[in-house]
Amino acid sequence: MKSQEPVQLSIFDLNCWALRFLSKKRKERLALIGQLLSQQCYDLALLQEIWSDKDYSELRHRLSDVFPYTHRFKSGVIGSGLCVFSQFPIIDCLQYQFSLNGFPYMMNHGDWFCGKAVGLVKLKAYGFLCHVYVTHLHAEYCRENDCYRSHRILQSWELAQFIRHTSNNSDVVVLAGDLNMHPGDLGVKLVREWTGLKDSYLECTEYEGPPDGCTLIPSNPFTDPQELKNFPQGIRIDYIMYKSAPGIAVSCQQVTTGSQSSRSDTPFSDHEIVTATLRLQRIPGVSNVNSESLPSVVSPIFSSCCTEIYTGLQTAERWSTICRYLVIMFLFLLALQCSTTLLSVLGLKCNIFPPVLMTLLFLLLSSLFLVLHTAEQRQLQSVIEQINLVQHGHE
Repeated sequence: MKSQEPVQLSIFDLNCWALRFLSKKRKERLALIGQLLSQQCYDLALLQEIWSDKDYSELRHRLSDVFPYTHRFKSGVIGSGLCVFSQFPIIDCLQYQFSLNGFPYMMNHGDWFCGKAVGLVKLKAYGFLCHVYVTHLHAEYCRENDCYRSHRILQSWELAQFIRHTSNNSDVVVLAGDLNMHPGDLGVKLVREWTGLKDSYLECTEYEGPPDGCTLIPSNPFTDPQELKNFPQGIRIDYIMYKSAPGIAVSCQQVTTGSQSSRSDTPFSDHEIVTATLRLQRIPGVSNVNSESLPSVVSPIFSSCCTEIYTGLQTAERWSTICRYLVIMFLFLLALQCSTTLLSVLGLKCNIFPPVLMTLLFLLLSSLFLVLHTAEQRQLQSVIEQINLVQHGHE
């Protein structure tokens, strides 16, 4: 294999916060994002929370000269919000929707309706076969009492497994998106260690932006102060990660975090922009064979993940049991109501029970909750078994 001159791959990542009717100054901010991307020379732009078909179409039209190749991943009720803009032809794509993603009755959170997922596009960039992943995990609404922690760890496991099983023949792997986890959180450790991905912020030789690479910062007027009440400097939940095949050398030259120069005082989003510049070069004479050995640091991470998921499993089992008793109770009540209806036909009146329609409504709701939490229970059990199987298989 001939030696190749190093090339640079520039990546732009942003959670655009573009929910129609709810996100502040959505149209103005999307116009600014489009203007920025049309003026800067990025190879890839990986965006989250582009929920509207119209918003995506307008961005695609505006950026068609700069990014002639695009793809948007659709899932759930309103869509995953994930999209990719590329200077290079997209030769293949694939999407995986996470098996657990909150609850439909939590209307004020809405993650379930989004169908959170991971999207993959394959493309040839400067002669390298790149597998580019974009994702958005379940939000963390209360760090002190996080009822979605087990769901997010499950999503981290499924994200890591998806990357491992779809990136074998790639030269370069890139993952970008809003993981909704701090750098030291268990889910981030799982993704990094089990996939071998490197965090561009930790690996870069040059960094420009807020301290610690924070992507939610107090100076952004769109940031919810409650999210940062225990983190006055801000938090980092948006990432660009990368790795390469053994025959490819990849290093991160520069990472920038924060809003770029703009004629408007309006921030681009409630999240800060993250950009990374990767340096790619082939190494002659190196065998392109991936190792399947289990890193020593992964085993305790697996154990911790199983412990956290088991906590969520206990909660799911509790809710399933409660819902099961409710279904039995309302079925019994319905039977009694049918009996009183029969007695009234015979001339005996008994009006101590609520209307039948109300009983049927509560029976239906209890049944739906039972199905939902039983499915949650099965998925959590399945992931625990998967992790244990992988762990024991590598011992």
